[in-house]
Amino acid sequence: MNLNKHRVAGFTLLELLIAMSLLGFILALLFGGMRLGSRSWDAGEIRTENSTHLALLQGFLRRELSQVTPFHWKKKADMNLAFTGQPDSIKLVAPIAVRLGTGGLFLISLELVQENDVGQLVMRRVIPEADSVDFTALENAEKIVLADHVEELSFAYFGAETTDAEPQWRDQWGNRDSQQRLPYLIRVRVKFNNGRVWPDLVVAPLIGSDTGCVWDSAANKCVSG
Repeated sequence: MNLNKHRVAGFTLLELLIAMSLLGFILALLFGGMRLGSRSWDAGEIRTENSTHLALLQGFLRRELSQVTPFHWKKKADMNLAFTGQPDSIKLVAPIAVRLGTGGLFLISLELVQENDVGQLVMRRVIPEADSVDFTALENAEKIVLADHVEELSFAYFGAETTDAEPQWRDQWGNRDSQQRLPYLIRVRVKFNNGRVWPDLVVAPLIGSDTGCVWDSAANKCVSG
């Protein structure tokens, strides 16, 4: 009698196998859910990090381009402004934040550089010498990588190259006529290898009061103070 009760209360081998199979199936579902949640979390962190980096980088570029200084090559007879804008690069003079190094004015370049088949948005900077007549010193300056995996980098410049011309967008700035004036606006476009495209960054250079000249707004050029 006691033996029959024991058999009724126990589990058969088939029942144990079914229970173990169900437990394994449930654990697999739970593990898959955890992996999916982990991947979603990681993807969210990456998107947040990319967005933060984009905001910081655009803020830095906006600050630098807005502080373009009408610096003259003093050793050259024509006293041209130190500003050269090309479709895929730009060279200018502007201050650098003190936290990034020594303060003051720097020769600065921004360009797209290929490093091991990876496009990089690169900045170079160097303090101008008193007898500087061009941007040659930037060629040996240390490069600072601002962004990796860049597929395209383009600049455009809005302004009038002469006093009689109508302002318009141009893909370069710095010919004989425009070397005595700065563009009204500078536009930066960046496209990454993964297809992500920056919103256009459009900056208006702001001329400070300590540039050693008086800015003629009507002619958009620097004249002697």
